Amino acid sequence: MLLACGWLGNLASIALSLPIPGSVVGMLLLLLFLVVYGGVPKGLAKISAQLLYLLPLLFLPAAVGIFFFRGLALSDWLALLTAIIAGTLISIAICALLLKKMLQRTGTDKHE
Repeated sequence: MLLACGWLGNLASIALSLPIPGSVVGMLLLLLFLVVYGGVPKGLAKISAQLLYLLPLLFLPAAVGIFFFRGLALSDWLALLTAIIAGTLISIAICALLLKKMLQRTGTDKHE
């Protein structure tokens, strides 16, 4: 199912000349399927758990790639670090707000 959604997303992105990457379209297709299905099938949950377990391995090439940027000027490093720190803080804040909203919807938020 994951491969099919990824493939269909790439196909749709190319066929419709969308400015969105095919992988994003595939994830939207997967989300649509899960909403229509009403949950996550057991097989998909099992495979997804394994992929999440291995997710840090996907970040190793990016971390190793940093070593090729040794020639950047100090101002470039400052901009890069600022973007990384700001992006991380924004991501954490958005995740926290979404979690709070979801907990309020389910009635499990004890700090209301």
